[in-house]
Amino acid sequence: MPDDISGPLSLAFSTVLNRLRQLMRDPLAAMSVPLGPPDVSLLLQLSSQPGSSPQCLARHQGRDKAQLTRKIKVLETQGLLRREPDPEDGRRVRLFLTEQGAEAASDGQRIREQAFASLLQNLDGVERKQLLHLLEKCLPDRS
Repeated sequence: MPDDISGPLSLAFSTVLNRLRQLMRDPLAAMSVPLGPPDVSLLLQLSSQPGSSPQCLARHQGRDKAQLTRKIKVLETQGLLRREPDPEDGRRVRLFLTEQGAEAASDGQRIREQAFASLLQNLDGVERKQLLHLLEKCLPDRS
């Protein structure tokens, strides 16, 4: 099909996401507790949904539960989150940010916002809204 742009679009998506990670990588590595972009997403999710279970986080992050469990252990060792038993089901755990974790989430959010500002600097306000609208159309129905 002559107007099929899936190849160039796929490349553009990958390049933009790699550029975003690149813009975040150095500032995140310079934090008192070095983090990666996926770590920031995890901490921000816990900031907005304290008490989430590892299963819930894995679903939301689109990550393998075993991989996420390993990452949770690292973040716990770094003092950024803590586990508590679920009061309704002692076999499950709930995760919460520590004070240091909340600070890291806030710093990570600031770094993420600066990276997005840099990434989108060549788009005006109307174009940014158009981009957001188009990206939202690609997401599954969230109702």
